[in-house]
Amino acid sequence: MSSGRSKFILLFILLLIVGTKTNHARAMELGDLRPGDVILVSLNCYVCKAISKTTLSPYNHSGLVLDAGDALGGVDFDKETFSRLRVAQSLGTTSTVTLDEFFAQVKNGSPFTVLRPKELNQLRDHDPARYAGARRKLRGFFNEQMLGRGFDDDYLWDNVDQNGRELLYCSEMIQKTLNHVLSEPLRPIGLDYSRMWEFWFEYFDGEVPQGLPGNSPASLQASDLMMTVVEGAVHP
Repeated sequence: MSSGRSKFILLFILLLIVGTKTNHARAMELGDLRPGDVILVSLNCYVCKAISKTTLSPYNHSGLVLDAGDALGGVDFDKETFSRLRVAQSLGTTSTVTLDEFFAQVKNGSPFTVLRPKELNQLRDHDPARYAGARRKLRGFFNEQMLGRGFDDDYLWDNVDQNGRELLYCSEMIQKTLNHVLSEPLRPIGLDYSRMWEFWFEYFDGEVPQGLPGNSPASLQASDLMMTVVEGAVHP
């Protein structure tokens, strides 16, 4: 890891720790969420702000809503069931947190958007049995293939650690997990770092991966395969 990257990541972790101690935000009614939804938020760190400026988006972090486990059957959920939903994220490591814990990372008043794959939305309406199976498959794939992976601070689409295990950043993990259940996969884009070139030049020690495949919260939001479900602001 480069010295520039280490400095920015350390600052990010310190700011995140402070934020989670002081903010216990709930951003939305639980009934608006379904497994497979993607929550876009803005974290308040230096690298996070650079991502937002680079992608021209208020969002620099994302989480994937998952079932609490295979015990959750059916299609519709009551309030108790929703309280058991988990949000998968790649932040430090790939893990799951509660909805409260996920939004506690975000400053009060910050915007959020919930996206949903159009394919899963249609499947729920027209084939509930397949939809329930897709939900279980989504959680199973995450548990088996994604959980515990290290964070990819190089932001490369096929990066691995010294043991050959894939490293992941937040939106990459989400896209690859969703693609396991979607018949029409979400495609990576060529990443453009030009809007914040000096920052990324220092961050990557002069080797900016300009144009290499990847994604971001902004590219998920721009995808024709996703629909916007909810937009709002985080509140206590």
